[in-house]
Amino acid sequence: MKKVIFTSCLLLFFMSCSNDKKENSKDLTVDKNQKTQAKNDCSDFLMKRKQENLNISILLDLSDRIDLPNQQVKDSAYILSLAKAFNTHIKGKKLGLLYDKMEVFFEPVPSDPKINQISNQLKISYIKGVSKKEWMPKTLNLYENNPSLIYNLARSSSIKGGYPGSDTWRFFKDHVKDYCIESCRRNILVILTDGYMYHEKSIRNSKNQTSYLTPQYLSKLALNTPNWKEIMEKRNLGFIPANNNLNDLEVLVIGIENQNSKHPYAQDIIETYWYNWLKSMGVKNPKIKNSDLPSNIEKIIFNFILNK
Repeated sequence: MKKVIFTSCLLLFFMSCSNDKKENSKDLTVDKNQKTQAKNDCSDFLMKRKQENLNISILLDLSDRIDLPNQQVKDSAYILSLAKAFNTHIKGKKLGLLYDKMEVFFEPVPSDPKINQISNQLKISYIKGVSKKEWMPKTLNLYENNPSLIYNLARSSSIKGGYPGSDTWRFFKDHVKDYCIESCRRNILVILTDGYMYHEKSIRNSKNQTSYLTPQYLSKLALNTPNWKEIMEKRNLGFIPANNNLNDLEVLVIGIENQNSKHPYAQDIIETYWYNWLKSMGVKNPKIKNSDLPSNIEKIIFNFILNK
């Protein structure tokens, strides 16, 4: 009898240990899966289709550039082209695969609360269950009319307190990873700017690199010569990198424009500043385009967004 009891106890002990091992093993598997999901920040289903899930961010330069002739008209047309390209992408997706978004940003945030209210209306998100038939025309309507309202309000604010400038450098330093990059989407940042960069709160210098570029500063660089590129490389001229590891971000810059007719190489220099800067931060597929007719830029926007 004692042997039977002893044997039974032993069996219960080993069975208990075996169950503990299975539970521990199960817990480890769950932890491993949880860590994997946390790392990816989205399901395997979405991750497999990452390049099909658009996350488009639009950064508007609301500095004094918007007072240039026809600038508001051009920018509004560019923004509408972005909405058209976004809708073309949405139209080609099945309802159950929708996981796409588009929104507008500024840096610094405009002081007029009405601008922020309007920009909130431009936050478009397509997910499973959203009616494409209902929201595609709404998207076009919002992106056709609201940008002009934003520019009018920004111009009105400038009369009272002057333009605050556009702190694109700070946006890349403090916000681009949080606002524009998601792990389970194809991340695209479109910047509308003339290419000059300046804000009084973000003035930095590091040898021959800066966080700003103004027409006056560009004139002082003595690059008004055919071998300007060689001089830039030799002196290591350019923007100070504001971030790093932006390899999950694509950037399209539209509107580069030379404001100094006496400097024939200025536009090429500005484009080189931007391209080198974006590459130094690890940006994937940077594309820099000058200010041009909206009909010409629309083709570039469609090719970039639709990955043609």
